[in-house]
Amino acid sequence: MAGLPAVALLAAMTAPVPAAVTRATGAAGAPVRHVIEIMLENHTFDNLFPWLGATSRGHPVSAPPNEGDVQGGIVNSRAAELRAMDFRPGRGYLMDRYTDPPFGIQAVTTFGQEFDPDLQYLAGAYELAGRDFQPVVGPTGPNVLTALTGTDHGWNAGRPGPHPEPWYSIFDELTAHGRSWKIYYALPRWVLRGTVWQQLIPPGHARDLTTASQFFTDLRRGHLPAFSFVRPGVGYSQEPREDIGQGDAWLGQLMSAVARSRYWRSTAIFVTYDEGGGFWDHVGPPRARGYGTRVPLVIVSPWARRGSYWHRSTSVSVLSFMQHLWNLPPLTRLNATQNDLLGAFDFHQPALPPPRPPVAPADTIGFHGRSDLLEVKAPRARHWLTINLEAETGGLTLDRALSGQVHLTLTKPAGVTAQASFPASAVLAGGRASLRVKFPAPGYYRIAAAGPDGSLGWTTVIVL
Repeated sequence: MAGLPAVALLAAMTAPVPAAVTRATGAAGAPVRHVIEIMLENHTFDNLFPWLGATSRGHPVSAPPNEGDVQGGIVNSRAAELRAMDFRPGRGYLMDRYTDPPFGIQAVTTFGQEFDPDLQYLAGAYELAGRDFQPVVGPTGPNVLTALTGTDHGWNAGRPGPHPEPWYSIFDELTAHGRSWKIYYALPRWVLRGTVWQQLIPPGHARDLTTASQFFTDLRRGHLPAFSFVRPGVGYSQEPREDIGQGDAWLGQLMSAVARSRYWRSTAIFVTYDEGGGFWDHVGPPRARGYGTRVPLVIVSPWARRGSYWHRSTSVSVLSFMQHLWNLPPLTRLNATQNDLLGAFDFHQPALPPPRPPVAPADTIGFHGRSDLLEVKAPRARHWLTINLEAETGGLTLDRALSGQVHLTLTKPAGVTAQASFPASAVLAGGRASLRVKFPAPGYYRIAAAGPDGSLGWTTVIVL
């Protein structure tokens, strides 16, 4: 298939699977009855796990830590990613053009373990997959669709969005085979009206596209479905310029809720990243066309083989895991060729204990613009900016019961010596507060918040 043009290859990989190859074997006796996928956004493996990215090639250089410069959006379109990965016939992807203008050194940013302690803890206590790739070369949209349907539905073939016709998703398949599912999205339901998410669900299942608050309720009441697909809200996805610490704390809240529930021993949790966000990774995709950048995958379960998993996979592998676990057919040819991740589990080992994430506050402190659906805007230096604070539950909804003082800490970019106009604290009333700030120079400014009852929050403000 190496000689096929891109469109022909896409058609071949995403075509319906003939009946002769639709048989699944099942995983007899496996104790997993619930699968949870928590999909975060826009980071490569080396970006979040640089301490595992050592290579014998190249010449290492020292880069001083600069906590204020931890975020920056990078163009991550299909064209930009293909250029950055730099494929050469006979040599594969050289992965050596990420620092081309206009983004330069931002593309090789890496995060220390202090920025995402929950993810690092989970990777060490359970299982980290070291060869997981985004399933298509492209941004969030086509990668999320492919993760749930086994095809990007034409989004990546010169279209600005997916094909308008309905398609067959994992949610259709689970429904057809009598298995329950829900999409838990940490946004108000009205925000998703008219979006691609409504095309993903079968007729009559509108209520199964629900909120993240419902995830916590279902865990508590014993109503967790067979498959839970969990997506973050504004400020928590980790996509630049959203602060990585904020999404990590939310991940800790989700994990703690599962750990406290009746479901721990019957659950497999996959923490996935939709795509690499334009950040560099030193491991190129395994073939000339198809897969994109390497991304993190953390597998959390009492039955996970603790350590590292070095077999090639993509987010479509989560579909294959469920299909082989529950004796379901693949959705597409691409789906049929995926590693099913069953080798990452040992269903006969002594069960690993439930997770205890180091950062899992009851509430987070959210940083927002004019509304809780808007990010903090990027102001100009020496101009006043109003930031709204909100105490938010694990479902990322307002906690009106939380009131009290929030202590604030500002980290400026390296080299900025002038003082910012920045308060040392703010006072929550009914879960809300606001502050006015003025930054002295352009750069990335990181704000940390510590509020009542152990509430925590972080944001990074880009000053122009």
